[in-house]
Amino acid sequence: MTSGSKPKRIVLYLILFFAALGVTLANATTEDNYKNDIILLPRTCETTLTENGYKANIIINPYTTGIYAKESNFNLDLTINPQGIGGAFTENNYKLDLIPENTLPDIRVPAHDVAVTNVTPSKTVIGQGYPMYINVTVENQGDFAETFNVTTYYDTNLVGDPQTVTDLEAGTDKTLAFTWDTTGVPYNNWTITANATILPRETDTDDNMRTCWVVVTISGDVNGDYIVDGSDLSDLNKAYGSTPNKPNWNPNCDFNDDYKVDASDLFELSKNYEKTV
Repeated sequence: MTSGSKPKRIVLYLILFFAALGVTLANATTEDNYKNDIILLPRTCETTLTENGYKANIIINPYTTGIYAKESNFNLDLTINPQGIGGAFTENNYKLDLIPENTLPDIRVPAHDVAVTNVTPSKTVIGQGYPMYINVTVENQGDFAETFNVTTYYDTNLVGDPQTVTDLEAGTDKTLAFTWDTTGVPYNNWTITANATILPRETDTDDNMRTCWVVVTISGDVNGDYIVDGSDLSDLNKAYGSTPNKPNWNPNCDFNDDYKVDASDLFELSKNYEKTV
């Protein structure tokens, strides 16, 4: 071989080599039931293919043997990660990633979750010294039967004793009755808070507490403005003769809690007429 022909052959090899690098393939091969459309990119570049909603980046491995596809002296390692999403195989410092192309459905883990869904006072205005009845509804929003405590407060003071809910089945609720003795409770607009115990491993805890408000005032004060006057007499007149099933029923006018607005309530209001705190 002459010395002049050797450089020409090197140039020819280089031309063929770079031409091979620009070849785009549409070959298809399968491995473990994955079909891969292979696009050859220069050197260690990557291509993208999709199968069953999974996107795989195929990396050229020019050194490996036992390959599944070969083009222009480039060996393509098409090993798919059988472990699934986000995995990576490394061979000769080349990595093949499986990246999810589609958003996968959430896998719901069974949860412990209870909630206070309602706090309902028997009235919103109560005369000092009379009992207030408060219903607290709790719900098991988790997946297991749960036993837990429910505690009700006005400010930081207990309303009655804490109550225990035992083995409340998932998806069911229960209403508990609390009685608040307002004897000696200062006149005020009080926030009533009901709390359900936070369970072990419970993460949704924002709904374990719910509040409402109640005004403690002078008996006969219907609207909670801390004075017994003509506006209260007018409200009582509208509700006079009513019971809880009547459209004009107003529980704030039932001062003695006998579930009717009658002469005894009118008498209570008259005793304290024009009184204020």
